[in-house]
Amino acid sequence: MAAASLHDDADFAKQRHDSHSPVSHLDKDADRVNLLLSLRGRTVHVPSLDYLTQHWPKKTNGELNNMREDVSYWLKSTIPPGKALDAFLDSDFGLFGATWWPCASFEQLRIVTYLAVWLFTWDDEIDISEGAMWNDFDEAQRYRDQTLAYVRFALGLDAVDQVVHHPIILNFKPIGEAIRHRYDIFRREIVYQEMAFYMETSETEQRIRLSGRIPTVTEFWDFRLGSSAVGVCLALNEFSWDSMSLPADVYADDDVKTMFKCTNTIICAVNDLLSVKKEIKRDAVDSLLPILYFRTGDIQAAVTDVVTFLEEEVRTFDAAAESFLQKYCASPIELQNDIRDFVDGCKQYVTGNLSWSLETNRYGVSHAQDGSGNISIVL
Repeated sequence: MAAASLHDDADFAKQRHDSHSPVSHLDKDADRVNLLLSLRGRTVHVPSLDYLTQHWPKKTNGELNNMREDVSYWLKSTIPPGKALDAFLDSDFGLFGATWWPCASFEQLRIVTYLAVWLFTWDDEIDISEGAMWNDFDEAQRYRDQTLAYVRFALGLDAVDQVVHHPIILNFKPIGEAIRHRYDIFRREIVYQEMAFYMETSETEQRIRLSGRIPTVTEFWDFRLGSSAVGVCLALNEFSWDSMSLPADVYADDDVKTMFKCTNTIICAVNDLLSVKKEIKRDAVDSLLPILYFRTGDIQAAVTDVVTFLEEEVRTFDAAAESFLQKYCASPIELQNDIRDFVDGCKQYVTGNLSWSLETNRYGVSHAQDGSGNISIVL
């Protein structure tokens, strides 16, 4: 099972302004309905995943409690009361930020956590069955276009102010302002390009879903590495460290590209293992386990394949990280330390994601573990 490259050469945007929905026939949802029916009620056994990255740093930011209070206040002040707000509050995004960015100062932690929360809230408008644009492709296209234009303006890359009224889009304002103050144009362009990739692959994912097809594994990776938004978060790895200022050519380094790809694939695969109950509950089958099960008919074999894939990706990351660190072994000690922190930042995205995923109520697996660390999930 091979993941596609981080930025696949496929032209995701070629149909971007097509005004027609990809819906084409009345029985288009038959495969999806049958797949959901076949999965519901099954028990999925996921082995403990801690061993995969036990040699990587795993920490929690000391500002956890302050971050929880801050995120709660921000959510309540930007999202109206209701089921959506309750679900977001129950997700413990303060813990998400504190485990993904354990070494960030509070001000930096606020911004990167706000970014993560913003990405979750933005995505849920399209990607869950209760979302306002779940089945409205044209409205989702306008939403994506408006978001991308506003993000470019908020990052200071476009001087033309955008007329935007959607509250979720506008919530990017403090994030964009903070990035603009800390990052130069080169780094802000990286953030924007990752956001553009996120929007393009969000479109691809929705097109496939509305067509009724179950994507192949290759198609899945083509959109998942963008729609995961991990690339957007990785663009703020440097931002999250006090006074870190890396050479610009770091971002063109092949080892860094490999580390970024592996960080993305590992987080995606772990997420798809642990969030499968939530996805099935919300009628979503465009994640790794359902797609593999659809092709093979064996859900436990699918789990085994994903775990094997994770082991391979961790080894690939470690090799790239070692190669990257060696390139700077004769550099000034300050730069060596920054390079080491940059690598550890990627690792902490992975270990933090696993920690949060097992504890958050968002995925419903926090109470499903037995004493061994293995997880049983009833779909």
